[in-house]
Amino acid sequence: MKRLSDSILLFLLFALTGTFCIFSSEAKSGALSGLEMCEKIIIPSLLPILIICSLIIKSRASLAAEALFGRLFTKLFNIPESAAPAVIFGLAGGYPTGAVLTLGLIKEGRINKEQASRIMRIAFSPGFAFTFTAVGTVTYGSTKTGGALLSVITVSAVTVMLISSIKKPKPEGSADCLRLPFSDALCEAAESSVKALAVMSAHIILFSALISIIKPPVSIYPLLEITSGVCLREVPLPLPECAFFLSFGGLCIHLQLYGILRKMEIRYREFLFFRLLNASLSYILMKLYLTVFPQSLEVFGGLYTRRHEFPSGGLTLSLVMITGCAVLVFDIENRKLKLI
Repeated sequence: MKRLSDSILLFLLFALTGTFCIFSSEAKSGALSGLEMCEKIIIPSLLPILIICSLIIKSRASLAAEALFGRLFTKLFNIPESAAPAVIFGLAGGYPTGAVLTLGLIKEGRINKEQASRIMRIAFSPGFAFTFTAVGTVTYGSTKTGGALLSVITVSAVTVMLISSIKKPKPEGSADCLRLPFSDALCEAAESSVKALAVMSAHIILFSALISIIKPPVSIYPLLEITSGVCLREVPLPLPECAFFLSFGGLCIHLQLYGILRKMEIRYREFLFFRLLNASLSYILMKLYLTVFPQSLEVFGGLYTRRHEFPSGGLTLSLVMITGCAVLVFDIENRKLKLI
């Protein structure tokens, strides 16, 4: 059975390679589009923030952050004080930031895998730079829109984290970990941040090339690759659906984090479940926000009125695809357990 699955995988990869060769012009165009997106949006908005966040975690500056927020986070979320910066900067920095910082904490012995799993339920966010600049200002023409989206996503993440932290054991005292000198911390922060964004950019380029070839329905673009799915649309998404996809993150982001999740011994099925839970809650909260504050539609300008042209079945189709991916992952993991 294992040889058969390996043979099928090899066949699919050969077929994918042949597809890229046959449709080389489309693949090249898509790859260039993805590269341009990384150059103009992803790297400028995320790299400086990721370096600074990693620098704070690795240097003695993290002690000040722990002193300010550590006890509060321990009381609310039952996580060690040393994990507070990872949560804060995971929410502020963007998708890979929280995962990269959390992996660093677990490697240094500051948190255990159960705590890391819960931290990933809250430290997963599009971040300030991407949400305010790329989504709010560029896509919707208003930083207030970006602020509303980020607020809804953050409230959703905090709510899920609070609920999932009930009756969890109180963490022991923070581990006495060595903080690096500023110069050493800066070098390590820059190296780890560049590696994380290089992996992220590679996935985006690959997905962009593949999307240019297969040309899936526009309605599922945000499910596949969140940046192009949200920011490069002729007709912007309705805000509730945008909140859903930004909170979910897109399968391209999930693939980037899959290796990090395995290193932290977090099962992808658990991560996927809480991403869907966060995304669904974000969708509901944005709906409620627009109901309670209808004047927001005027603030967002005429763009929002056009967004209802988005196919009503888009979110449903995306959920069906997510379910299919989840079933596939569960099947793969179950087979691995049987083989072990």
